[in-house]
Amino acid sequence: MAKWVTHKCNSCDYSFVGSGKPDALMMGPTIPVVCSGCNIIYDRITQSYTGADLDMFCEDCESKEFTSWDYKSKKCPQCKDGIIGESGEGMVILAD
Repeated sequence: MAKWVTHKCNSCDYSFVGSGKPDALMMGPTIPVVCSGCNIIYDRITQSYTGADLDMFCEDCESKEFTSWDYKSKKCPQCKDGIIGESGEGMVILAD
């Protein structure tokens, strides 16, 4: 079971809800990625254990281009200066 929490940048108002690190759902393993079209971070399923078709595009802008987010350095893709960390505010989702 994955735990998705709100992550916030310490320099701008960007935030996202997700694991923020490699994780797994029942559908398959996930990694945090940055959409090349709109620079948002989201958890992307890398392969399906169930054989289901995977979404191959960003749900916000429909771009098919993405890069892995460096979850160790935690650099903000929006402002490029800030560091993203878990926030004590916002959502906590236990995801399967």
